[in-house]
Amino acid sequence: MPPISTTPPDTATVDKPARREMLKRAAGIAAAGVVLPTATSVAQSATVNETMRASGSAAFGKTLKHDAAGQLSAETLHSFEAATVSGKVADWERLPVTNEIRLINPLAAYPWDKDPMAADVIKLPPFPALESERLAEEALELYWMALLRDVPLWDYERNSLVRDAVAELRKTRLNANVTAQTLFRLGMPGENEGYWISQMLWMPIPYGAHNLWQSYRTVFKAQDFMTGWDEYLKVINGEWQPGILNHYGDLYYLRSGRDVGEYVHWDFSYQAFINAASILLGNPHRPRENWPTTNPYKTSRTMNAFVTMGPAWIHNAMGSVSDCAFKACWNEKWIRHRALRPEEYGALVDRAVRSEATGVHPLIVNSEAVKRVRSKFGSALLPQAYPEGAPPHPAYPSGHACVAGACVTVLKAMFDEKRALRFPLQPMRDGKDWEAINPNFPAPTVGAELNKLATALSMGRNFAGVHWRSDAWQGLLLGESVATAWLKSEKAKSIEAQQGWLKNYEFTSFSGQKIVV
Repeated sequence: MPPISTTPPDTATVDKPARREMLKRAAGIAAAGVVLPTATSVAQSATVNETMRASGSAAFGKTLKHDAAGQLSAETLHSFEAATVSGKVADWERLPVTNEIRLINPLAAYPWDKDPMAADVIKLPPFPALESERLAEEALELYWMALLRDVPLWDYERNSLVRDAVAELRKTRLNANVTAQTLFRLGMPGENEGYWISQMLWMPIPYGAHNLWQSYRTVFKAQDFMTGWDEYLKVINGEWQPGILNHYGDLYYLRSGRDVGEYVHWDFSYQAFINAASILLGNPHRPRENWPTTNPYKTSRTMNAFVTMGPAWIHNAMGSVSDCAFKACWNEKWIRHRALRPEEYGALVDRAVRSEATGVHPLIVNSEAVKRVRSKFGSALLPQAYPEGAPPHPAYPSGHACVAGACVTVLKAMFDEKRALRFPLQPMRDGKDWEAINPNFPAPTVGAELNKLATALSMGRNFAGVHWRSDAWQGLLLGESVATAWLKSEKAKSIEAQQGWLKNYEFTSFSGQKIVV
């Protein structure tokens, strides 16, 4: 048997350990037909691998008191670390958070280590080091995403600014093989074909007795924030954002990076995935045509699925698996990594271009993207799509990506991934209405469009400037691992499996592996 590939195309080596660990530790899973050994219990604690937790300029510190250079004092950093290690409410309450914006739920990070499911879920590799070339390459991608926010995603092949972005990004290892078609994609199965935006964000959503048409409130073009130091310091210190987003009066289908960034600004945690489940279910009274062959109800002579393995179960699963994904995500964010947000890195870049020693790699300091941002805004701060910038919790991994990874994995296990979608569509160029999809594109399939949905919900946050490529990709892998463990648990307690009727769940992983639970 040839070696099993554990990374998608164009993914740097930093992405490999989490996939290998998942395949080694996922109990009861068979990859490409090979049954893997059952995971052994691993000792976990709130202080596991403390050296992975960022400190100094590399650490997240939003809402805490910063000086005029955007730095935290040694005393504040010590208090932050002490609260993280102790996990005590009293220590968290003593932190110097004095403005309107508060840290988001650090206490939620601690229970996961004691959850029985955690033993079957991967731990993520270290976040790229502050001074590393890898992090500079990820930052370069973010600066180009900021510059390209308003370019319709379907115009990338003919846009001169996109050509400039591709030319510079191709000089990096992270994006060495990128093209206008594959720009800002993650290389998952079927994802590089056709449109960047998933059909799951365009097709109408069956909602009871009527349909919801997916046109959304979008924001004015060229609205960017935290591009000057006065505004940056106010927001990073936790003051309520001084800027305001202006929205169009009409509703539009999603077209650009800014549109997708605004969608993931306001969505509730599993909104896109419960919508996708409804789209894939179609008529819930006749669901069999959508099931994969692994669902025994597909061929039952007398029964249909509903409470288990059917419409009610699938809708409820989106909330259930999201809850598990968030708990694992918060543990990684707060206890294991505490990685800085891109806006914080951008402040170091701006100081570096003014000849200060901040530790960031010269690749980003001397880049064409940073020169263009500085020319446009007067600083090298990373332009933010949201007035409030990033949310006040650490960057790595992305919560949106973790939930996307978990929900999409469950959906791929419950629907036939190879099945072509019925009645796919695309927005008209003005974004106000829809038309039949371009017949020259490959027919959209369930698996490909679910992978595109995972990318959109993950990289959409990157378009907004609030997350890194590592946050997105590793978050998806963490969510996928959580969903795999969750499916294993659900199978074990199902009457269908206990009687030998349900043999397994199957899905294609984000790295292209066939996974059998």
